[in-house]
Amino acid sequence: MNRVLNFFSLFGSLSTLLCCALPVTLVTLGMGATFASLTATFPQIIWLTERKEMLFVLTGLLLILSYYLMKQAEKRSCPIDPVKRDTCQKSKGISLYIFWISVVAYITGLAFSYIIPRIIYG
Repeated sequence: MNRVLNFFSLFGSLSTLLCCALPVTLVTLGMGATFASLTATFPQIIWLTERKEMLFVLTGLLLILSYYLMKQAEKRSCPIDPVKRDTCQKSKGISLYIFWISVVAYITGLAFSYIIPRIIYG
């Protein structure tokens, strides 16, 4: 369950980058034609942008739930068997790593979508 939730959290966080941070970055770097070509090839980016409020709320909820489940998993001990114990500990470490990558991606998308425009345009 935790792996699936981490996957969807990461997927949602990366989607926030695609909808919000990527367009701003490309246009800022003078690559507007590249962005236009990208949206022509992958029109789903526009769909994500049109629904960014829902995307951010859903991804935020997934991240909160994922964090809660990770904290619950920390309280459980790993099996005594050395092979299973090593796999369990490695799995917990990978889950934590994926979670923090997801959080950074989410915050980056949030900043490009809501915080930076508010600072620039008031």
